[in-house]
Amino acid sequence: MTQIDRFWTVLRGLYRVILGKQSIIEKKGGDVMTVYAYMAHQCSLRQPGIDHFDPGQDRILLVEETDPALWAESHCHRLIHQWSIIRHFEQDVKDKGFPVTRMQAPAFTDGLERFLDKSPDQDVQLFWPTDYKSREALSEWKQTFGGSVRIAEETGFLIPGKEWRSLLKPDKRWKLDPIYRSFRKRFDVLMNEENQPVGGKWSYDQDNRKKAPDHVTFPPPCFPERSAITEDVIQEVKEQYPDLYGNPDSFEQPVTARDAEALADHFIAHRLASFGDYQDAMRPKDVYMSHSLLSAALNHSLLDPLSLIRKAEQAYHDGLAPLNAVEGFIRQILGWREYIRGVYLNTMPSYKDVNHFGHTRDLPTFFWDGNTKMACVSDAVTSLLETGYTHHIQRLMILGNLSTLLGIEPKQVSDWFYTMYTDALDWVVLPNVLGMALFADGGTMSTKPYAASGKYVERMSTYCKTCAYNVKDKYGENACPLNSLYWNFLERNQDEFREHPRMKVMYKHLDNRSDEDRERQEHTVSSIFHRLKTGHL
Repeated sequence: MTQIDRFWTVLRGLYRVILGKQSIIEKKGGDVMTVYAYMAHQCSLRQPGIDHFDPGQDRILLVEETDPALWAESHCHRLIHQWSIIRHFEQDVKDKGFPVTRMQAPAFTDGLERFLDKSPDQDVQLFWPTDYKSREALSEWKQTFGGSVRIAEETGFLIPGKEWRSLLKPDKRWKLDPIYRSFRKRFDVLMNEENQPVGGKWSYDQDNRKKAPDHVTFPPPCFPERSAITEDVIQEVKEQYPDLYGNPDSFEQPVTARDAEALADHFIAHRLASFGDYQDAMRPKDVYMSHSLLSAALNHSLLDPLSLIRKAEQAYHDGLAPLNAVEGFIRQILGWREYIRGVYLNTMPSYKDVNHFGHTRDLPTFFWDGNTKMACVSDAVTSLLETGYTHHIQRLMILGNLSTLLGIEPKQVSDWFYTMYTDALDWVVLPNVLGMALFADGGTMSTKPYAASGKYVERMSTYCKTCAYNVKDKYGENACPLNSLYWNFLERNQDEFREHPRMKVMYKHLDNRSDEDRERQEHTVSSIFHRLKTGHL
């Protein structure tokens, strides 16, 4: 914002104060209208304070953000998802008798400005977002508004934001497990009468790492039929943003609370049972497998996390799904989702710039089009382009792992994840990508890098069977690039990880190589980076 822009913004704020005071005096009984302003990911009547809404004088404001810079190099499904949620929410609150205004503006605060220029005497109710940039924009706007603004923390989480300062203390190493256990007790989830975990263990993660046999099939997800509203949004996006990535016509995500609940209920009844065993498995052209596909709905306030947890817990008690599946699903919501939000709240804004390894290489072009001979990477990217989604192991152990081994600049990687995934919000992306996938924070939220050779991909998928590269080969142009890149990563960072308890064995293997092996590896790594640069990897 320029100095001139700031001047006029302040002037408008003073105008509102003067006109607002006059209008309040003129109003019968001194009542003041309130505008409840919703961001795209906040469209739920569970937001705090809405129970005070007076349909006789208050109004809901919905803003569709249109700034091309917000959607540059973005997946079209992100835009379709957000606008469709807003328009369905508009219809829903209208049906309930809530006066509502929907408008398009370059940014959310621009929409607020435009609305309040016409109605300067209104109080404003905002829902404090988790995302740092949105908070900063609202804070700056509030300082220049000049009127009455109430801000309540947005719903959608089990743990209030202010609690994370005490839960993640700066003088202690942060670990998920003790926090997850405390949340299980706090919300009485999968606990017995002795206040111990059902089944005797807190986590069944070790039981959830099976490769999916070819004969195992998974019931398809129950995506909702697209409404006329969504079809209109798709057409608008095609016309206004023709250069976005992805296929607008393949959009399938739920955009209403009702459809999200239906998707969740179908998952719990038909797909949760196999989720535990195969949640880390990968198969070509099977992007969904038995994953819930509920992250976008959760992150955009269409589902209540505790209600979803209770449904999954009941499925175990009703014998619909085994304990390892139910606990694994619940841990993702009650444990990991809450934990990464806490990490984000405690580390921003500096966290967005972490680069522990000093990586500087640019993101390869195949992250945008899937044009690579690496079968696992190509499948992950092409699936993402089609659906706006890949599951967590493809994100972590394919795309994140390769980015780490190649030495891609962390910010480029996190920006790519943010723009390409439908479920992406800043608080979700940064800890998951920078912290877990890339170890760019140096171990703030994980104990070791999630780096691996092609052996991991072979163990957890069938990609290697049809790949142009041979996962069995360590060296040469036909060898799986992950193999030599992995050893190269260990060499580059041996001062830090050689004595790490969970990595010592790998360094013993590294030390046992012959001089010939070292030379062949060095040559292979040089070849990989040359092919990467020329677009032939």
